[in-house]
Amino acid sequence: MIIEETKKIIESLSMNEKRYFKLFVNKNIFGNQNKYLMLFDIFNNFTDIDEQLLKKHINEHQFSDKNVSYDLNYLNKLILRSLNEFHYEKTVSLKLQNLIKSVEILFYKGLYEECLRIIQKAKKLNSKNENEILMLELLNWEKKCMGYSKGFQGAMSVNKKIDEYFNSIKRNRTIVDLYYHSYYLKNSTGKIALEKIISEFEQIIQHPLIVDHKELLTSTQPRIFKELIFANYFHVLQQTANELKHLEKAIEIYDEQVFYKQENPLDYISVYTRIIDIYKKSDDATFYNKIEGLRQFDSILDFQKNVALERIFFHTYLAELEHLVYNNQFQEGLQMMQHIVKQINTNKFNIEPYYYIGMYYQFACITLITKNLSQSLKHINYILNEFDFNDRPNTFIKAEILNIIIHFELKNYKLVLHNLNSFKKKYTKTFKINALEKKILKLIEAISNDPYLKKTSIEFANLHKKIVQMEIEKTNSNLIYLNYILSKK
Repeated sequence: MIIEETKKIIESLSMNEKRYFKLFVNKNIFGNQNKYLMLFDIFNNFTDIDEQLLKKHINEHQFSDKNVSYDLNYLNKLILRSLNEFHYEKTVSLKLQNLIKSVEILFYKGLYEECLRIIQKAKKLNSKNENEILMLELLNWEKKCMGYSKGFQGAMSVNKKIDEYFNSIKRNRTIVDLYYHSYYLKNSTGKIALEKIISEFEQIIQHPLIVDHKELLTSTQPRIFKELIFANYFHVLQQTANELKHLEKAIEIYDEQVFYKQENPLDYISVYTRIIDIYKKSDDATFYNKIEGLRQFDSILDFQKNVALERIFFHTYLAELEHLVYNNQFQEGLQMMQHIVKQINTNKFNIEPYYYIGMYYQFACITLITKNLSQSLKHINYILNEFDFNDRPNTFIKAEILNIIIHFELKNYKLVLHNLNSFKKKYTKTFKINALEKKILKLIEAISNDPYLKKTSIEFANLHKKIVQMEIEKTNSNLIYLNYILSKK
């Protein structure tokens, strides 16, 4: 366990951070410094390190391999201390925490006036970042310092500010809870009845803090979350124009508050990704302008740059894949997919299951249409075996449907019928598949029950004639089905 932890920490370090660690160890540790540098170098130079290999290298350097866990724990502490020093003032939050440390040290020396000057400086700095927890800590130190330097009245006046601040935190926390609930409802489409989702959404948007939102105007996060609540609501209602309007308002708030945007880059990327997701069905120029806008975001980052870059890569390339599928450019999608797979295998940081399911579903669609059935099945199996239905219900169900189609193509008719039966038991009572999916599954079931008496191409040609008359929504999954049907004629 400790070996894996050390490995992950060292793998996450940039070249500059690694260089600084070595300087830090030489500067701060005496006597055993060579041992910790040696351990660091082992992890830095060998990717597949385990306990046996680690002890072998330790012995080769003529150090004892006893108490390895202790040594690695101490190495991790050293790395974190060096990172703390290296990133001393990289973000507003780090600057604030360092100022609070200074206040605490000076307080115990009895330098209360000096503490108060630092606290005022810190409060001014926090106005750019709006960190409520650190602000409470600052007010608490201000109360103490006022009490010892100005007397009881001074301490009491600050205590009243703390009460007011608690009320503000409570309001903000309520908005956050409402946002989280709206996000849960948005992602529960297909898992919960639509009428229930809309009913709960209406309760959210009628909440007094949402209806009378004057108190939100002074704080960045609640303003953003209010826009996202409405974006989630309109997403469920499939009112794309209104959803986009509120997402773009949220981005405008981020752009107004540059410090907040820099301190919360992953949240910004998440919102911007949803905008790109909507524009993927627009013309090429508009879509790629949005893609390029997000890819340039990392230029204003420093501290979280590598994590942000990986997320930007993942989200923008997923959107590009979906854009290519939407425009029936499957060969181009196949080429891009190969580049993405290579990059994903080198990822150091975690992406939510929701997005991984989306990515591998696109892989499966592209490889199915380009007749690479074994690869398509591999991607579908990855979704069905490694993730859970609740991670992304709609796409998970579509992966199940694709799984049935792939086995049908492989002529695994008994398995097709088994999977169809399982699918009906699991989903038909709680999830409504669309008319096109029903027709495809019904035909696949009929042919699988009697594979040698029905001519597949004729049956699919007849199906195509029927669906030409249908008003089919142009979603990526429906386009995959249509392309599949055409390929069978």
